[in-house]
Amino acid sequence: MKKIYLILFVVSLFAVSVKAQVKIGGNATVAPEKGAVLELQSDNSGFLPSRVALTKLSEATPLPAHVEGMVVYNTASVPAENLQPGLYYNTGQQWVRLYTSPITESWFYMPSIAFDTATEGTFTKDLYAEFKKQLNDETNDNAVPSDNAPAKALASVPAATDLYYYVTAYDPDVFGDISITASGVMTYTVKAPATDETLLNIVFVEK
Repeated sequence: MKKIYLILFVVSLFAVSVKAQVKIGGNATVAPEKGAVLELQSDNSGFLPSRVALTKLSEATPLPAHVEGMVVYNTASVPAENLQPGLYYNTGQQWVRLYTSPITESWFYMPSIAFDTATEGTFTKDLYAEFKKQLNDETNDNAVPSDNAPAKALASVPAATDLYYYVTAYDPDVFGDISITASGVMTYTVKAPATDETLLNIVFVEK
């Protein structure tokens, strides 16, 4: 009798292990790929996520709460909230649109900022803070939005350490000893006053 109980126990464990992976479609006799909790297989059908009408990036509605990793297809267009139809994922605090073009969405030039070159010496500039202040601060008095545009140019921005920072070109007669921390703080030396031909190009790249 004890041997029977032991066999049943082992079979039960095996059944639980099998149920840990689910495969839908395709050849049912072929096990799901290792590491996949759920595998969908089809030669002529696609995966259709839930279609919902989001109201705000900062609100979970119509879902009951923010859930990190949740993915939906938004059907609503809300210009004032920077909401457009498309795939969105949830960070646990807000919705973020999933972009598909790495060329146009993964890097961008930093907005124009002023560098005082009247005095020689070594200085620092928080590039990330300047970028966020211009594009993600609704109290920016210098921002002039178009009609019906939201106060913030960007509803959400990556964290400082989610970006790479590059100085792609600069005037070596004016600037020198340039270095940038992982959080976007640039240290530089001013060697001479700027001229009409002085330039300093800064690029942000999403990791």
